[in-house]
This record gives sequence, structure tokens and C-alpha cells, in this order.
Amino acid sequence: MSRPILLRADVDARPSHRGRIGWNVVTGYLDSAAAAPARRSRPRMTTVTMFADEYMDVVYKLWEGSWEDDAALRDRARGIFADPAKVHRVQHQGNNYRVDAIHLSEPSPQRTPVLYQAGTSPRGRQFAARHAECVFMSGPSAKIIAPRVAAIRALAAKPAATRPKS
Repeated sequence: MSRPILLRADVDARPSHRGRIGWNVVTGYLDSAAAAPARRSRPRMTTVTMFADEYMDVVYKLWEGSWEDDAALRDRARGIFADPAKVHRVQHQGNNYRVDAIHLSEPSPQRTPVLYQAGTSPRGRQFAARHAECVFMSGPSAKIIAPRVAAIRALAAKPAATRPKS
């Protein structure tokens, strides 16, 4: 989460034209992770998850809302790469992030990379259910992990509007 949002969205869009990229969404637990976005120390985990949710909201807006499907013209004869009327500025004024920009890259065919998440705490499960396609987890046995898997699946099965925000 320490990578600037526009750079995150841009880097994750590019490789998807030649294959699909994955992103392990890590909120971080070390104070050193707070240094990149110019914070003195890492906030409490509940605050970190709120930052992460808003960060994800912004990258979704960039990946999915900035470029229309047919915006990229690639017209070499006229020297036009994209139709500017079909590339839209994303404006986000949140509690933690402010963005007023277009997505720097045309979208990949999938638009959004494969999202991984490793949280199995109650907050991590909510975040995973809302965002992740794949969840990393560990435990000493399938018997221990099974309830965690069931909890994430139950949250993910709920309509997005009824899921708790992480």
C-alpha cells in the first residue's frame, strides 16, 4: 500500500496485455511501511484497513472507470493513440487519498489484476471477501483452516452492498 496510487494502477495494468498480473495486497504491519507515504508511523490495524479499503476504491476507479473499452484507437496514420473523449478523469476526495487524474495506461483486457490477500483475522476476512480472488492462509491442519475458509466464502457470497466494509 506504500506505492503511490497512480503508479500502482499503471504498473498493474501494463503486463496484463501479455498475460495477467497478480497483486498480493499487503497492508503492512511495520512502521517502515508508513515511510513511503510520508507518515511517521504505521496507524493501528483498524485504521490501516480503512486506508486499504479507500486505496482499493481509488485503484478500482482508475482501472475500471478511466478508459472506455474502445478508447484506444492506435491510429498510426493520424498519430492518434486514444480518443480523448473516451478517457475520463477520475476524481476522488477521500479521508486519506485525493486523486484528480486519468489512468496513465489503457486498461488491460481484464482491467483488474488478480488480487491476493493474506488476512484471516476478522478484519482481514472482510477485506479478502470484498477484494481478493485468492486468499493465502496457513494453519496446522485442514480442521483448523476450514472455519476460516467458510467464513470468507460466506462473506464473499453476500451481495457487495450488504458486506461489512473492512
